[in-house]
Amino acid sequence: MHAVEQREPSNVMDEQAAIEGFQVIAEAMPCIVWIADATGAVEWYSKSFYKYSGQASILSITRGWTSIIHENDRQAVMRAYAHAVATKTRFETLARLRKTDGQYCWFSVCACPFPGSTPKWLGTLTDINDRQTASEANVHVVDALMKGYLTNELPKVKGLKFDALYKAANIVEKLGGDWYDAFTLPDGRIGFSIGDVCGHGIDAAVKMGEAKQAVFVAACLDGPTPASSDVLSTANRVLFLRQNHILTTALYGSVDLAKRTFTYASAGHHPPMLAKPNEATVILPNHGFPLGVEENMPPVMTHEFAYESGSMMVLYTDGLIEFTRDLHEGEARLLKAAAEALTCKTDHPAAYIAEHVLGDAPASDDIAILTLSFGG
Repeated sequence: MHAVEQREPSNVMDEQAAIEGFQVIAEAMPCIVWIADATGAVEWYSKSFYKYSGQASILSITRGWTSIIHENDRQAVMRAYAHAVATKTRFETLARLRKTDGQYCWFSVCACPFPGSTPKWLGTLTDINDRQTASEANVHVVDALMKGYLTNELPKVKGLKFDALYKAANIVEKLGGDWYDAFTLPDGRIGFSIGDVCGHGIDAAVKMGEAKQAVFVAACLDGPTPASSDVLSTANRVLFLRQNHILTTALYGSVDLAKRTFTYASAGHHPPMLAKPNEATVILPNHGFPLGVEENMPPVMTHEFAYESGSMMVLYTDGLIEFTRDLHEGEARLLKAAAEALTCKTDHPAAYIAEHVLGDAPASDDIAILTLSFGG
């Protein structure tokens, strides 16, 4: 009898050939290229990695590229990488990597899962030090710009406590199109708003500043106290006068501490959530048409509710609940996080909510959160 020859399945052979072909191409690329196994452990680097890092060979590498990450960047990078490996999703971040001479340069780090019978990760390390250095040289300008656009001093009044968080998806420019705001109205009520201008970066930030200011001015006009819906309608007309026709979702409302009520109206924005002690957190009604689309905006509805001591309202932008690409999952996470933030009585519920909704996942869109905690 003749022994039966064992042949490697053709799909495995095809995958190996594809990997080997990729390695040949990778050696000609200007960036560092690496391949990792299904667990994220790197098993191959292009020659440029050894030249940059000074490490002799893959046999002498303990943790590869992760061993040369700047200590201030390492924890965040490793958490994000571990999350990507666990969820088999694209990984992308920035980090400083140490050169042979001990100096650090900024790199864009990216990796994608390569499915197959033997799953792999294909990654790149791209030198962006010149771009990052130029960006950091202008960081004071960026900070001044965003400080002018974002509200740093929230009103401090008895019976109402605000907390807020802002995180831009663009980690290089640190600019985005989301905002939150809170202010004292001429009649003593407390106004608040949150919104999201379509887009990212400096253009969206400028448009965001205009939209936020339009809502503020519309709310503070002299005369009879305007309804929340009227504030949004007036803000929309202001944006058209300024030729700002970019789609913007916004929510505006006010708190009447004497009557213990709050009102709000939504222009296409995600609805608020209300957390109450010993009750399930609920999603409040929502209605309205975005700003910046039609000059004569269709009517929006003003909602009014009485509030209870110990309850908390949560306002947010879509980056908080859409990062998983599953809106229902994002809302469920937010409902749970809001209830837990109320129960544990944290001093910073906005940060608590962001941490427990996002987990280790990096923000894929700008995020703004504003919480209103109602006291006695």
